[in-house]
Order: sequence, then structure tokens, then C-alpha cells
Amino acid sequence: MIYRDFIAIGTSSGGVDALRSLVSALPPDLRATIAIVLHVGSHYSHLPSLLNSAGPLRAVHAADGETWARGRIYVAPPDQHMIVEGSHLRLVHAAKENFARPAIDPLFRSVAAELGPRSIGVILTGLLDDGAAGLEAIQACGGTGIVQDPSDAFASEMPLNAAPFADYILPLAGVAHRLVELTDRAPPATAEEGVARRRAAGLVSTELRAWREGNGLAGDLTSIGTPSTFTCPECNGTLWRLDYSRLLRYRCHTGHAYTAASLNRGRSRDVERSLRDALRALRERESMSRAQSEHYRQCGDRDAQQREEETARRAGDAAGLLQSMLLEG
Repeated sequence: MIYRDFIAIGTSSGGVDALRSLVSALPPDLRATIAIVLHVGSHYSHLPSLLNSAGPLRAVHAADGETWARGRIYVAPPDQHMIVEGSHLRLVHAAKENFARPAIDPLFRSVAAELGPRSIGVILTGLLDDGAAGLEAIQACGGTGIVQDPSDAFASEMPLNAAPFADYILPLAGVAHRLVELTDRAPPATAEEGVARRRAAGLVSTELRAWREGNGLAGDLTSIGTPSTFTCPECNGTLWRLDYSRLLRYRCHTGHAYTAASLNRGRSRDVERSLRDALRALRERESMSRAQSEHYRQCGDRDAQQREEETARRAGDAAGLLQSMLLEG
């Protein structure tokens, strides 16, 4: 008999208030473990104390290697990914996913591979789409997915992107009640479903190994992906397109991973940074050429003065074009 006894929750923008509201509605005798990833980066987090003051379940920052227990809430610490290995929680300072550490997808992926139908994945308010791939993994491995209704969320992007992999799309006020209901036993799988779940768990585990080892070219990444023409925004390595996911996703051999949306957002930042560097260089060249033009005027060198004036004019025109591109972007 299988019971759904592990709840993984991911959220970002607006997530503190959403989490406090959710845990306040949970019973003190909940028959499940809760693991939470909130995008906090490397900033200090008061989330466990905030959750302790909001609801009856004890919340703590997870410790590496500790055994997870029912009726407890474990929060990923700043700048550490939190994953499940058997009956233990592990903290990993591995490569960022979707530019985040802690990230939601590693937790969800590990829960899917380790616990299968025992898992429940929950995506709450947030920007972009971290967690969508993880929820896909949970669903494929037999777990259950819940997504906050995008119209009910402070930030709708994460719920919108995760919605295709949700078994339930609910307003925040209805999530706690559904979680309590779902912690009852899971329905048995058919033989066909069992085969599909085992295959999915194998693929998810392969991706986990590639991420943990940071050496995907040793074999794991090559078995689930195809080299693309794109490079990693963080380490400039070749990105591999993952073939087994319904989402368009990429991973480099050192462990960084991106959905198409997060990769595009990162590229947009790269473009803006490059444009601003070019704009600065052009403005400096314009100023220097005008200074040289004035120097040559005082020296009576008319030809050199005109040459520098023309250089300054071209640099100013190019800078104006870049300025307009930045304003339009």
C-alpha cells in the first residue's frame, strides 16, 4: 500500500505570504513531510521562523544528511540546493538551475526519482518557470501535481508554466485541504503505468547524476540530450537539449540548466549588458575625438581637426542608435 507522504513546494515572488497562508491551514497531525524551496539566493532567510509563527508544524532550515520526518517542514537554506536521497535530505552547492540556487527543479526531480507515487509537488506564486520541469518529473513518476490558480497568484508566471503538469489547479485557500485529502493512500498503478513510471524515474535519475557530478560528458548527459548551437550563459560551455522532456530545456555538462524561457531571459540580460558596454565606449570615443578636434584647431591643423570631428559625429550617431535600442528594449 502506497501513501502520499512527501510534499515538495516551490515558490518565488510573493511566496512568503503564500506559504504562511498555506501552513496556517494545515493540521498539526499532517501525515506527510513538507520540503520547501523559496528563491532566496544567497540572502539570509527568516522563512522557518515566519512559518513557525503562522502554523502548527515545526519548520527548520534543512541540515545536510538529516532524516526527514512526517509532520515537519524543511526549508532549503540560502545558496544551497536541497534534494532527497532515500530517507535523507542533502544540501548541495551544485550548479544553478534557471539562474537560481536554491532552485525548485532539483528538489522536485529528486523527489520524483526517489519517491515516485508517494510524492506531491506544489507550485505557488512566482516569476518565470522554475519548477515546471520538476513538476513534469513528479507527474511522470506517478506523483501528484498541484498548482496555484494563476489568477489567484501574486505572480502568475510560475503557475502558468507549471499548469500543464498539474492534476489540480486551485486557489491558495483550497490547497491545504486538498493536501490533507491526498495524503491518504494513492491508487494502485496498472502494469502499463508501472512500466512508464519506472522508465521516467530512470531518465530523471540520469539527469540528476549529470547535475550532481558536474561532468555530464562522461555519459549521463549524452544519453538524454543532443548538443545544441547555444552556449551556457554562466560558463560558456555547450548546451545540450534534453530529449526526454515535453518542455524545451537545456543543460550544460558542468550542471547549469535552463528552460527556454529562463535561457532567453538570460540572453536578454547579456544583450543589454553588451549594448551598454558598447554605448559607453562610443560615448567615450565621441568625447575623446571632440577633445582631439579642439586640440588640432588650436594647433591650426585643419585636416586633422575635420578628421576628428567626423569620427566624433559617427561615434555620436552610433551611440544614439544604441541608446534608442536600449530604450525600446
